[in-house]
Amino acid sequence: MIDLTSKDILFEDAYVIAVNKPSGLPSQGTLDPSRDHCLAAVRRYLAQHEREPYVGLHHRLDAQTSGVLLMTKSKDANASISEQFQTHTIRKTYVAACVGVEAQPEHLMPGHEWMIDAAIGEVPGTKIQKFCVGGRKRKPARTHVSCLEGRKLRDGLFGVYRCAPETGRTHQIRVHLASLGLPIAGDAMYGLPLPRSLRPLDPHRMCLHALKLEFAHPITGETITVEAPLPEEMRRFIARAMKQP
Repeated sequence: MIDLTSKDILFEDAYVIAVNKPSGLPSQGTLDPSRDHCLAAVRRYLAQHEREPYVGLHHRLDAQTSGVLLMTKSKDANASISEQFQTHTIRKTYVAACVGVEAQPEHLMPGHEWMIDAAIGEVPGTKIQKFCVGGRKRKPARTHVSCLEGRKLRDGLFGVYRCAPETGRTHQIRVHLASLGLPIAGDAMYGLPLPRSLRPLDPHRMCLHALKLEFAHPITGETITVEAPLPEEMRRFIARAMKQP
């Protein structure tokens, strides 16, 4: 069971709370009732100061993704926050560290920016829910990407990307980057094993982090920007990977 502390709280007032969700913790309850999740952890945190606190969840991060997760503390905030997520007016920024075998050369050039505009649908015939570019029941999906760092390894490719999804499809960033030949490091569903040269540096997590969230305060309308620092294990992995011979 994870107990949140004040250092895990990125923003809080009477109406909303934003927390820095750790990698490995689901956003909400799963089919396993014994498995802890972030929604329950926030309730426990708030229960230290108020009886039977209200917590509303309006978006999710994949269990292995860390970073900013926004929740409401008052039902008065629900309509505005829900609408902002549904209309994609909330601006989300992620950082992903990726490994691959082959990709377009410009995708490894720091400063290069582009948009992936490719519909995402379900992979047919799978027992677990999995998505791909194309697929069944596909829906439009757009992700703005900029290369922060990139290099060729002796046995593959490595790149670090800032990603801003314009739409909110399930696994969108993971699927879009994988479609370019740059799956996220540590992604068991869409990724590749780490190249041999990087295996001693294994961060033992999926290297996708929700870095920043910008939204209009549900009551005042003020623009609120919340940031979650890049986790130390990702920071260390990126720094060492960029120095590999």
